[in-house]
Amino acid sequence: MLPPLPPAAPNHHVRAWMQVFGSVMMLAATLWFVDLVEIWQRLRQLQAAWLVLTLGILVMQFVLLAARWWWFARRLSAPLSYPQALREYFLAGLLNQILPFGILGDVSRAIRHARQTRQEARTSTRAPQVVVAILLERGSGQIALWVVAVAILPSWWQRLRTLLGPSVPLLLPGAASLLAIALVGTLVWIAWRTLHRIESISDLASASWRAMFSPASAAAHLPISFALVGTHVLAFVAVAHGLRLQLSLGLAVHVVPIALVVTTLPAFLAGWGIREATVAGLYHLAGLRSTDGVTIAILYGIVSLVASTPGLLVFSRASQR
Repeated sequence: MLPPLPPAAPNHHVRAWMQVFGSVMMLAATLWFVDLVEIWQRLRQLQAAWLVLTLGILVMQFVLLAARWWWFARRLSAPLSYPQALREYFLAGLLNQILPFGILGDVSRAIRHARQTRQEARTSTRAPQVVVAILLERGSGQIALWVVAVAILPSWWQRLRTLLGPSVPLLLPGAASLLAIALVGTLVWIAWRTLHRIESISDLASASWRAMFSPASAAAHLPISFALVGTHVLAFVAVAHGLRLQLSLGLAVHVVPIALVVTTLPAFLAGWGIREATVAGLYHLAGLRSTDGVTIAILYGIVSLVASTPGLLVFSRASQR
């Protein structure tokens, strides 16, 4: 059966409710400024073929995510089969979509993977490798996402210069840098908290560095991470066509990575609210109708949740044991 998640402290319950409240309020504020009637009409005109294509693309993400996790686990000598990685990632994806904090699914797969390796090896020495494999796997995705996001920021700076004045481009790089520093600092802090009590920290740290940054390793995991960014872009385009809205691949490349970056902020539940607000703002900045962007973002979020529902089968099987 599923391992119990760590009990939440009272302040964690407060933070969870604050996330839900933040998402609801941000989504409500965004919907206040768009045409709700038109959103409803668009949703009623959905083309099923495009939705099936979107669902297939988002399910393919789990295939790639599981492959990336499986690769890091093997590099750190934490036994993990690919079928198990795929099953666990579906479950983790579902939990991250419906539970606050956005990491409880990762906590669950770490616990379940550690339990399995302990049973197979009859030792708990692999537990640190299990946790670090997940940190590295997530870190690879963040590196690819931030590379793409930083690469497309200059085009948005020019639009902001035209709209709000020449001082804005000086503010945006600073804001992006602060976000990047905060993200990297958070990952380093988590890794330090995980590793600082481990006697063999030097060996594990060296193995982790090689798994993430050696040329041969980077050539293995970074293409997967960049491909995952591409699947988000393609899914966004497919959702737009399903709503009978025209969206070029070029515009999607400029919108989706920025939206993905802001959805990693911990103040919102599974990115709801902040994703729609960001897409609305970027659409307005691009001279397009914000209502169209919000409609696409809402349906994208719904289909993303549906794509993770195979995790229910994993949950059901685990609960029957």
